[in-house]
Amino acid sequence: MIVRIQAAKTREIRDIKVNGNKKEERLKCPLCHHTHSKKNQNQKDLAWDTQNNRGYCHRCHNSFFEYKPHGGQKDYYIPEWQNKTDLSDKAVKYWESRMISQNTLKKCNVYSDTEYMPQFKRKMEAMCFPYFREGELRNIKFRGAKKTHKFVGGAELLFLNEDALKNYKEIIIVEGEPDYLTWVENGYNNVVSVPNGANHKEMEYLEKVIEIFEEIETVYIAVDNDTEGINLRDELTRRIGVEKCKLVNFKDKKDANDYFIAYGGLKFKQLINEAEDVPIDGTVEVPQIYNNLVSLFEDGIQPGEKIGVYEVDKNVTWELGRLVIGTGVPGSGKSEVVDWLISKLNLQYGWKAAIYSPENFPLKYHYSKLYEKFIGKKFSSKDSNDVEFDQAYDHISNNFFYIMNDYDMTLEGILESAKYYVKKKGISILVIDPYNRIEHLQEKGERDDQYVNRFLNTLDRFAKLHNLLVFLIAHPVTMRNRTDAPTLYDISGGANFYNKAEYGFTVERLKNEQNLMTNEIDIHWQKVKFKHLGEQGISEMKYNYNNGRYEPRESDVTNWDNSNWLVSSPKDLTEIVDSQGMDDIPDFENELKEQEENAPF
Repeated sequence: MIVRIQAAKTREIRDIKVNGNKKEERLKCPLCHHTHSKKNQNQKDLAWDTQNNRGYCHRCHNSFFEYKPHGGQKDYYIPEWQNKTDLSDKAVKYWESRMISQNTLKKCNVYSDTEYMPQFKRKMEAMCFPYFREGELRNIKFRGAKKTHKFVGGAELLFLNEDALKNYKEIIIVEGEPDYLTWVENGYNNVVSVPNGANHKEMEYLEKVIEIFEEIETVYIAVDNDTEGINLRDELTRRIGVEKCKLVNFKDKKDANDYFIAYGGLKFKQLINEAEDVPIDGTVEVPQIYNNLVSLFEDGIQPGEKIGVYEVDKNVTWELGRLVIGTGVPGSGKSEVVDWLISKLNLQYGWKAAIYSPENFPLKYHYSKLYEKFIGKKFSSKDSNDVEFDQAYDHISNNFFYIMNDYDMTLEGILESAKYYVKKKGISILVIDPYNRIEHLQEKGERDDQYVNRFLNTLDRFAKLHNLLVFLIAHPVTMRNRTDAPTLYDISGGANFYNKAEYGFTVERLKNEQNLMTNEIDIHWQKVKFKHLGEQGISEMKYNYNNGRYEPRESDVTNWDNSNWLVSSPKDLTEIVDSQGMDDIPDFENELKEQEENAPF
């Protein structure tokens, strides 16, 4: 029987052959077997669990899971609940030093055990935090020495104490297990913790229960007072809705546990009463942005995100909450440029996108363009194989979403759909392409320039309220008898398009001596409003016919990038590690043994 598997760390997909008549089979590892010497060609390093369809290579230390694409319901591994309650003296003393009692540990089902920790490459004592849904065990987080941690391999990520979401009208969200225990210690049972720290990009655990938050009246965001914590705070409020969120401020302390240790229980219980609304009414007092000021003071003004292509990065870096307006004559490739940019931003930073693009209907044609950009090959069974098809389908279906409602093509309808994708899927990018395919609701007596001003103000406010990078593509007016590239001023509606844009660009496709369009383009960055995000300039690029990507002008076909981006740029999934079957991994170094003996959990 052939089983298609995927490596947790590298996301590479391979086929293995299993008999299926044993609980565990030893197989040749599809990733590292070719590196064996000739005398070890028959060595079988991959231990494959045929019942749970997961495995681990004892040579290259890769975890594998059965690959199931097509965006269906994931088949998670469910660990067995063994009702362990033991707490070591070392664990009890450590948590007592953080003012967490043994009663609270037992109430939260926390226990001590010996567990393999991949960061140390050996088994060690770990604190175990069970994650339940409707009373059934779904995952376990193991916390070892030096703040090392891992989950059960292949198990589902969910909120710690997720069941509280259905039992309370007010919920407190914290960033980790110590803060969760701190709130419980102080009598709060309506607290949940995110499972993966301050990671604000991978939030599938929130997407699965986002509808439940519609019934919750107030959500207190009580995450850490550092840069990553602020990013997590902003993403949670964006997804849940700023209107129902309140921000808990730990003032001069980093997190809930630090505040509890420093000021005690009486002060701690005042935190909820002192929580502040997220400012959305246009009035902001300085204390409300204290944490942001501290972050800016310590880190300075940072440039935006780069896409990894020097010709673009030298002029432009990207920041969420901004309005981007682009133009170009028909056939210049402005839509292709936007697709390429958002594909790069998605690849680099996990920014998901919603796209309103009637000109790309039927949507299968736009999907094929995205496919080619990610896989590096033509969307055709002659050029790509089934593994690449599945890879792209899995990635695109989880990262790109379409807005297409024939009955409501107004801006309000588009933004309502985009708001849904913000909450449900966590999009960071909205593309509206083009402006003239929107059903415009111009008020009676309203001039064109007044309407454009109102339209762009609405779009800009939406971008900032939901922290989205919004791309608006607009055609210029007729360019008869002009040979120069259009500017934002040439869009029907005039100066408003230039004035309202925070990024503004024109795509110009160059012509040859016969006045025929070539595959060379200039991207004119006409406006970058904030100097920390870039400056005006021109990116001289060349269209890659193989996959729709853009290459530096000086490149030629011999060094174009035709690689599979989904393999060459894997996500970091180091926390997803198999937690069983690793007894024969060698011990780690002596100095790490000393760290284990002396380090807290």
